Amino acid sequence: MDPFLELKELKPLTHGRSRLLFEHPHDPDLLVKVIRPEVVEDRFGSKTKWYKKRRRFGKFISYIREIQEFLAVREVQDHDTKFLQRIVGFARTDIGLGLVMEAVRWTDGSLAPNMATLINTDRFDDTANIALEQFLEEILNSNVIISDMNLGNIVYTHSEPHGYHFVLIDGIGNNSLLPFKAISQRVNRRSKLGRFKYLRMRMERCRAKNQNK
Repeated sequence: MDPFLELKELKPLTHGRSRLLFEHPHDPDLLVKVIRPEVVEDRFGSKTKWYKKRRRFGKFISYIREIQEFLAVREVQDHDTKFLQRIVGFARTDIGLGLVMEAVRWTDGSLAPNMATLINTDRFDDTANIALEQFLEEILNSNVIISDMNLGNIVYTHSEPHGYHFVLIDGIGNNSLLPFKAISQRVNRRSKLGRFKYLRMRMERCRAKNQNK
């Protein structure tokens, strides 16, 4: 039987609007995403509107979206892509069902820095810029659907087969009521180009803010 992970007493590595991220307590190569308990109560608890309660996957819809995109990309490419964080499986935890991911790390073994950290520490150099252009090109040419792309969910890493490259660690999946991006490559491509434009705008704002310190 798979081990039951105790996460309540651990400090999350980071947190988003709906999920917490923990280092796997038994394997440093893995991370565990869990849905924040207050989010579960707020969105799917006793006061939730009736039609939300009837949604088939309920609070796990974010897991479903992420897994669907991971599988959709693998269906086309049939191998792990360097621009997406690898999904390993599920784990039972004392906070609820967790989604287990491969940890993306930097060369010193620490967690890979995100784009905001690179810019704020003046480490976004020419090599990183080339890697970013390759990263965006790979995403644009893939069938992955992006729901959010920001300076916090793109991290920078290095590996022997791929060299320096960026990895998207969150923000994939269709969150619209009508799945236009899943049906039309043209719509999906246009949406991703819009995400890229927003990302570059956030980069410039981060640079300007860093220079004014």
